[in-house]
Parts: sequence; structure tokens; C-alpha cells
Amino acid sequence: MRSLVLSIALLSTLWSIPSAAQVADSRTPHGNLPDRFECTFCHSVEGWEPLLQGFDHDTATSFPLTGRHRDVTCTVCHLDARFDEPKLEPGDCAMCHFDVHRGGLSNNCVQCHNTQRFTDVVGLGVHQRTSFPLTGAHIQVTCDACHPGDERGVLVTRDIACVSCHEAEYAAAQPIDHVAADFPTSCEQCHTTLAWTHAVRFDHLTASQGFELLGRHAEIRCESCHDPSTLTPIYPTNDPNDCYTCHQQDYDREHGGTFPTTCGDCHTVYGWEGATFDHVQVTGYPLVEVHETLDCSLCHTPGGDPIYRPSGPDDCVTCHSDDYQREHAGSGFPMTCLTCHNQRRWDDATFEDHDQQFFPVYSGAHRDQWPGCQTCHTSPGDFKTFTCLVCHDHNKTEMDAKHREENGYVYDSAQCYSCHPDGRADDD
Repeated sequence: MRSLVLSIALLSTLWSIPSAAQVADSRTPHGNLPDRFECTFCHSVEGWEPLLQGFDHDTATSFPLTGRHRDVTCTVCHLDARFDEPKLEPGDCAMCHFDVHRGGLSNNCVQCHNTQRFTDVVGLGVHQRTSFPLTGAHIQVTCDACHPGDERGVLVTRDIACVSCHEAEYAAAQPIDHVAADFPTSCEQCHTTLAWTHAVRFDHLTASQGFELLGRHAEIRCESCHDPSTLTPIYPTNDPNDCYTCHQQDYDREHGGTFPTTCGDCHTVYGWEGATFDHVQVTGYPLVEVHETLDCSLCHTPGGDPIYRPSGPDDCVTCHSDDYQREHAGSGFPMTCLTCHNQRRWDDATFEDHDQQFFPVYSGAHRDQWPGCQTCHTSPGDFKTFTCLVCHDHNKTEMDAKHREENGYVYDSAQCYSCHPDGRADDD
């Protein structure tokens, strides 16, 4: 019994005194951990299997776990369970992942990739951050069209000059032979990435020394005005106002050689139709009211010659002789049509100057008692000048008796007007 107690006491003593091997075994196998890092952060007294209770990798380290990093086990990144290695920042992807681009792109993988999956990459957005952002037709082409042989993401940087990819198009360009015309290979001076044959930009104003392409001129093809091989102008003019040199056939067809050749007086560069014409400046005859709405052919021949040649804008009868003869033939009416008519319509005539031109005392009693023209003008042509004697000579004796005591009484119109300026019998 005593020997058993001694044995137990000896074992207790040996257990309480750690051996050299026991001291070595008590060191952490996880590398140099931070001070006060307790084993119970990960382990429990029930067993050594890591429970990771109380350990937050996102806050306890400088490398937050996101995406697929949350799904991997610790030893995938911490070999041999050493947690002091590797020493990484979130952007140090190449320390763990093979660079499929072989150094051809940025070392900062997170500019293009995320931690969810490597293939989750928006290619267009990535390319826009390079020295060659994609625009126009370049957006539509596949990657291997410009990066042939760049398998598995190598993506070798290419020469971004247009001619490096489009030398064949430059050599075969039509209808303008770029090689023969010695065009520069800096394609972007004229072309855009939208298309070769559209949206061509060319400083024609500078190259032509003053001929700016405006309106329809900006829409037509170069070979319409230039030799396709040499770009020599087909029409020898550098003056944008010299329309006639290029459009002589149009002028001859439309105007027969009688209009002035200063086409810009009427036309614009936006089209032949809708021409405007300063009629008063060119002819001295302003187009007013209904004249402004008439077709040119009513007054001009197809070649532009006037059918009628009035002496001025008040000379209506030269153009309207037939109208005058039909309405006023033999009437003695003056040919100053605007005295009664206006330029809106014929049947809207007014007669305001009867006294001056025909019957000076057509007022007062005469106007009140005989307001209609037909009272005195009994036939269409009867528009002769009236005097008092025309109506009053039938009772000359009676009139003499009424005026016998009037000094200076003489029975003629001039004397009548002196006493009866308003045509009334009771005038003093």
C-alpha cells in the first residue's frame, strides 16, 4: 500500500515538472501570432478541431474575406496552418493566382476581376480604361478579331494606329484612291470609328482655301466635284459663291440664259427648291398682295423674260389692258387703276376722288339725293365730265328768275360753284 502511494506521488511530481520535450510541444504550430492571441479563439477544451469561435478574419486581419474566399478552408491559403503567412493585402492577387495575362496588363487584378469568379469580367468596361477605348464599330467586333492568337487571356498590347489594322482598307480605298492621292495614314483625320464611308470628317475649308462645304454640298460624294485619283477639282472654282461654274447645265435648263448668274440671289445651298427672289431689287417692281401669290409663268416666259413690260408698279393697265377694256371701254375712265382698285382683288374697288376728277360738287345734296352712279351715268360708257348745265339747262328761264337780283349772276358752272359749293339750293 505504501509503495502504491509513493508511486502515485512520484507520478504526480513528474507530471507537474514539464520536461524539455513538453515545453517544445507547447509552442504554437501556427507561427508568430499576435500578442494575447488565445488558443480558445479557435479551439475548445473538448478537442483540437478548430471551431473558429470568436475569430473574425475581416476585422482581425487586413484581408477581408469576400466572394469565393469565404468558401475555402484556412489551409488553402495558410499552408501548414501557419497563420502568420502569407502576408497579403486585398490587391495582392498574383501572390496566389497565376497571371494568365503574363504581365501584359495591370498587376491590380481587382480593376477587372472580382472575388466571385475570374470570368465575371465586363470586357468593354475593362477596355475603356486602356489607352485604346472602344467606340463605334470597334465595340461590335470580337476580342480575337484584334487579338488573334492571344489565347487564354494573354492579350498582348497592340499598335493602336488605325493603319496597323486597316492598311488593306487604306490601299484599296474607293472611290478616292488614297495611295495615288498621297493621303496621310492618320485615318482619324477624316474617318471615325462608326464606318469608313460615313461620317467622314475633312477640313475642306482649309484644304480648298476658302470653299466651305455647307448644306447639300456637305452630303454629296467627293468624286462629284473631284477626280477620284488626284482629287483635282472637276470644276475650276474656289469661290463658294460661283455657283454657275458648277451648275451651268441647271441654269440653262431652268432659266434659259436670261436670269443673272448670281444664283445665290434666289437659291441656297440647301436645295434648288424653295428659291426666294427679291423681285423689287432686281426688277424695280414690288410684288404686293395678290401679285405675291401668282406663279412666275403668268408674267414671265420660261426663260424669265417679262411678258408685260410696265413702266412702274403703278402702271397696271399694261398688264391688265383686257380687264380695262372689258370693264371701262369707252367710259373715259383714267388708266390709273389704283385710283379705285387695290392689289387684293378687282371687285373691291372704291371711288374716293369723284369731286376732283369728274364732278367737283358731288357732295351735299347731290350725294344725298343721287347716291348711285347709275343716276347720272345711265349707260356703262357714259362717264363724261358733268357740269351744272347738263342737268339744269332745261329750266334756264326759271333759274334766271330765281337769281335776277343776285349780283354778278351768270348761268355757268363756275358761278354756280361760287354760291353753291356744297350743291345745296339754300347755300348763301
